[in-house]
Amino acid sequence: MKALLLALPLLLMGCGDTSNSPEDPRILGFPPQVAYLGVDYNYNFGAVGGDNLLNYSLVNNPSWLALEATTNKARKGIVLRGVPGITGGREGEDDLGQYDSIRIATNDGNLIGDSEFSVEVRHNPLEVVSGTVTEGEPYEPDVSKDSDEVCGIPDMSVSPDVTVNHQKLVTGNEEVAGPGDYGSGSRNYQTYRSLIRVDLGQPSVEPVSVRFRIQGQEACDSADAGEELPCEYEGGNQGRALYGEDLVLDGNTRYGSGFPEPPDYIEYLNEDETGGTGLLHFEAGQTTCFIPVWVHDDSLAENTEFFDVELEEVTEGIAALDQDGAVRTRSIPVEDETPTADFEAESITVSEGRSRQVTATLSRSNDTGAALYAAVEVLNQENELASDVEVCNSSTCVTPSEDGSLVIEFGAGDDQTTFDVIAQSGGESGAPLQEERMRELQFDQSFQYGREFAAATTDSTVETYINEWTDDVTQSQLGFPVKSLVAGTLGEVYVAGVDSSNKIRLQSINRLGSPDSGADAQNDVVALGQDSGVDSGDWPQTSDSIQLAFAGENTGTTGSPQVTRYLGLAYPTASDEGMVKLFRSTISQEDTDNDGTNEAVRSEKSEEFLWQRAPVADGTWNQQALSVNQDGNLYAGALGDDSVRVTRIDTGEDSDTGEPVADQPWTEPLKATAPSLNGLFATGTAGIVALGSDGGAVDPGTIIGGEDFYLFSRNADGGAVNERVQFGTEGDDNARLSEADGSRFWLAGDEGGPYEVDGSGGFEEDAEGDSGPFLIAVNSNGDLQGAIHPGSLEDQKGQVGNIRALAVSGDNAFIAGQTEDERVYLMGLRYTGSQSGDEPSIEQRWSATIDDVDAIVDMDSYRDRKLYLVMDVGNEQRIRLYDQVGNPLTQ
Repeated sequence: MKALLLALPLLLMGCGDTSNSPEDPRILGFPPQVAYLGVDYNYNFGAVGGDNLLNYSLVNNPSWLALEATTNKARKGIVLRGVPGITGGREGEDDLGQYDSIRIATNDGNLIGDSEFSVEVRHNPLEVVSGTVTEGEPYEPDVSKDSDEVCGIPDMSVSPDVTVNHQKLVTGNEEVAGPGDYGSGSRNYQTYRSLIRVDLGQPSVEPVSVRFRIQGQEACDSADAGEELPCEYEGGNQGRALYGEDLVLDGNTRYGSGFPEPPDYIEYLNEDETGGTGLLHFEAGQTTCFIPVWVHDDSLAENTEFFDVELEEVTEGIAALDQDGAVRTRSIPVEDETPTADFEAESITVSEGRSRQVTATLSRSNDTGAALYAAVEVLNQENELASDVEVCNSSTCVTPSEDGSLVIEFGAGDDQTTFDVIAQSGGESGAPLQEERMRELQFDQSFQYGREFAAATTDSTVETYINEWTDDVTQSQLGFPVKSLVAGTLGEVYVAGVDSSNKIRLQSINRLGSPDSGADAQNDVVALGQDSGVDSGDWPQTSDSIQLAFAGENTGTTGSPQVTRYLGLAYPTASDEGMVKLFRSTISQEDTDNDGTNEAVRSEKSEEFLWQRAPVADGTWNQQALSVNQDGNLYAGALGDDSVRVTRIDTGEDSDTGEPVADQPWTEPLKATAPSLNGLFATGTAGIVALGSDGGAVDPGTIIGGEDFYLFSRNADGGAVNERVQFGTEGDDNARLSEADGSRFWLAGDEGGPYEVDGSGGFEEDAEGDSGPFLIAVNSNGDLQGAIHPGSLEDQKGQVGNIRALAVSGDNAFIAGQTEDERVYLMGLRYTGSQSGDEPSIEQRWSATIDDVDAIVDMDSYRDRKLYLVMDVGNEQRIRLYDQVGNPLTQ
């Protein structure tokens, strides 16, 4: 029994008093401030002082509380004791409440001392404790078995055989169209004890008994005509265990015989169709007991189901079901041990008229000895079965809106299976200025209800994007070879290059893959270039370094959506002044023909060109990098005068004409020795960040090796420079490419390293391995977050020889280039965040070789759905699309 004792320091108070003259008696100690109905409350007061034996009295005390007749034998003092609700007249709940100014007094016949205290009487709460039960194994809560306060644990190794009569049953891959297709049948299973823990807050001085009920699914009515599922599997019933089919309390009463007798503290009362009742007995002093429930290891695949344990009434003793922290009802989850099916991919992209293979996996190999089945379906954005896709296995194709779901099979011993998603040609094709269609691939969980030999399924979905750009765009269609490419906000791309007359050309290709910029197409195509309001004479002569930058955002409201897009173009010039241009276009949703339906409306073509200017008025400006943010602020980066220079250019308004003009708030130099500039990025948190390499010290840095990486950042709105960081190894560190997403920055090169993360933001000094093509990730402080030297391609198709293109999206990076044997490759990698040597900080996810292609010119990523590649194929260029795992989307 729990004792309420005085802390040691209080026991020692008053020791060592050697005075010859008496002191006033003093009461020592502070009794507990909380007592519980039916629970022993006691406290051993100490006392000092006085010249004779001390007498004690209690004043203003509740009727249940008194002083014991005996004194403390070890020292002066008295024991305070009582049991609320029992002693002093057995007042029960009338003893609840707060008692203040209780006074204990002591005297030696001459001198008097006293002390006051308070106590609150509360209910002694009962609680059904949470726990998770798993089919096919016993469940025993973690308790101290040797404690006198814990009821005995029954034999948990017992697993009786049980014959269960299922009322709504279907087997394997049988088709069901309604409740009438479900049959009934008897099945033999093993069943296992699960102990549901019930706690009494404090040890009672008297036994406590409580009536309880184990409740499964409520009784179901007969299925109405037209319902798709039996009542047992409709709506909220889907997550409820079936009493008698999934679990039972009193097995002998339910099934006849074969179950062991319950523990002494359990008494069965009644069994009915939806549950069972019984009594749970706590002996005096016990605080933890158990309700044993038998859970069947059936052959049906079920997602997590629940049954309820309710404490209905205290039939003996004093305890609470609803007050002071009591929990009278608890839903207990039952997890299925059947292998669970999930999808390998979180999203896929599939082109119209083509298929994409999807892999479904099991949480473990199918060890059931028989095939397991699941069903998949595809929904549109209205949450209806889709009509513009097909789902196929090796023998069957279904259109969800017509045929429902597709059954897939996991063979015995298998841990995965595949099926195909086909986007039908000529489906609900969207307009070029609207986002591409998205469908959701998911498991049809109704398929498994009442079904033997079905896999359990997750509620995962695969976002399925339908790509309507299905054919490569060729150089012949554009009229010029592409030098630079950038993806837009709707899946469109912008390309720039030099035509045969040595003029720079700028052109858009809409998300349908059409580069047509004729007058008849202007309502659907964002066409920028000589026809966009800029006279052909304004386009300069040929340039080897054309840069494009894009930013777009939704600038409208929920009721009036609008997308604003900014496109920047920059290049160096023969005069060493450089040139930058900015374009802006908007897409809004308007009911232009008053038919009640909004249509996408693009801004006027003649208004989309905003301005052009040289970034500097004097000095050398060798334009190298460009960035634009969602507010239309353009940032240009250049080399010149032994420095890296960055400038911001905003869009203002001419005070006389109202026309847009370029305003230049600031220009910032970074003193360097022999720098290169690989990238410039406008970020939301790190400001403006420039990345590159330098062969000497970057102000105010110190040379680390022969050539080092640098990171230079400053606040976008002006003010102080944030970072001037020089980082790398003692060798030559030279990046060829850089990209960014958020506050993570990636650098790639053909020769460097070996690079390895040291776990503290630096490069491992003793890194092992060979130097060669590399990809590293750093944060805005220049701390190294990840590093990898891409190695062999899948299926032994070669070794990475160089990196010629880089694109990033979130934690994913994509590189392209040539292998050592000069084959063109494409590779996907992912930043893992690992800072230990046991796991890679950047890992290769997939790779592919691209046949009949000579080289990769440029690449960009669109929302981690698509990759746009510019590739040289003989004397002709092509723009080809790939999905996020290297499958071609165009041809």
